[in-house]
Amino acid sequence: MQSLLFNLSKYVLAFLMAFYCLSGYIGYTTKEKKRGTIYFWQYLLGFLIHLLCYSILYVAYDDVKYIFLYVVEFIYFFVVIVVYNLLYPKASKLLINNMCMLMAIGFVMIARLDYDKCVKQLVIAAISTIVTFIIPALFKKVKTFRNFAWIYCGIGLVLLVILLLGNQVFGANLTISIGEFSIQPAEFVKITFVLFVASAFNQSTDFRQIVLVSIAAGLHCLLLVAATDLGAALIFFICYLMMLYLATRKARYLACGFVAFAGASALAYQAFSHVKARVTVWLDPWSYIDTTGYQITQALFAIGMGSWFGYGLTLGAPEKIPVAIKDFMFAAITEEFGIIFSLALFLVCLNNLILMMNIASRCNTLFYRLVAVGLGVTYGFQVFLAVGGSIKLIPMTGVTIPFVSYGGSSLLSSLVMFALINAMYNMRHDERETVNGKEVKKER
Repeated sequence: MQSLLFNLSKYVLAFLMAFYCLSGYIGYTTKEKKRGTIYFWQYLLGFLIHLLCYSILYVAYDDVKYIFLYVVEFIYFFVVIVVYNLLYPKASKLLINNMCMLMAIGFVMIARLDYDKCVKQLVIAAISTIVTFIIPALFKKVKTFRNFAWIYCGIGLVLLVILLLGNQVFGANLTISIGEFSIQPAEFVKITFVLFVASAFNQSTDFRQIVLVSIAAGLHCLLLVAATDLGAALIFFICYLMMLYLATRKARYLACGFVAFAGASALAYQAFSHVKARVTVWLDPWSYIDTTGYQITQALFAIGMGSWFGYGLTLGAPEKIPVAIKDFMFAAITEEFGIIFSLALFLVCLNNLILMMNIASRCNTLFYRLVAVGLGVTYGFQVFLAVGGSIKLIPMTGVTIPFVSYGGSSLLSSLVMFALINAMYNMRHDERETVNGKEVKKER
């Protein structure tokens, strides 16, 4: 009977996730006033997937602690949805629902791999969410946020300098320890970096300003390179390039940026042994299957063995993938839930990016539009790096899937980013266009 439950559940979960993904895209193409039915189906599908997954964990491990964890998570998601609906009725419900769906899958998979870490992740999520509830109201009320460009820059650079003195994780300075806790400053600098660039270009986009902002942005990237966190440095670089193009509409800056990227990549390959090792493993992981290629080959085995519908939750062996809970969560999910499920999960992330870009297009103020684009590009490119590294599309970069992978700093920064995006959406009717700090009518 138990075997039958597990075999049936993997097909049910795949189709439920596919339908949830479809509802997100239908909701995006539907007028906002007519999305009530879409929201209902998203709530229903999300809670059903969450319930079914924890039912399987309970049956598989025969431990009541999974029921307790499910109940607490259910309450958490219910409160998040209700509070956002009450406090910010104009916020993007599609984005909020997707955020909850991704966190639910993350909680399930983390609980499958390490129950204690899931409890820790849930506690961080709850505390962080309470903090982020005030962000949309604060951002709307305090208009001077757009004037603090060099303060944001200073905060980001100080945090990255501190990072150089932090703890090494797999050859990179990623964390700093405060008592029993460790944080990843780069996760929060992503937000201050976007605010800095948006604020600076909101003030002016003349050549002198572009040079100054480019130097400051370059310092951010160089400090990350010095910490050998090249994945984060790449995210910062792409984010800056897209924001620069949006602010100036000059394609030559994009061209110069890509040339600089090619040169920097070549230098990084020559200067850092672990970068050279990752590229070598990316090109031919099978020749190094017992050493540096072990992690990626195990991830590829997991994806291949999972096939369309997966082994079934708890029936695979994702724990054999080193650091699966962080770096290779996509491969772990694919092994047990299948390609259909994980592809739908990726498309939900893509739906978030589309929603963010749509929100950016609706912002009437240049500062808010740049913030929305910067956060959207940061989110989307991080997902691309995480998934691309898992399937050997690109070399491994060690970045996480926002909301899905384990990591308190990543979760907190992702929640703040989504709160800021919803702040932009919530204010879309209240702002006028500003150019070089002056308020003017928006060009249609």
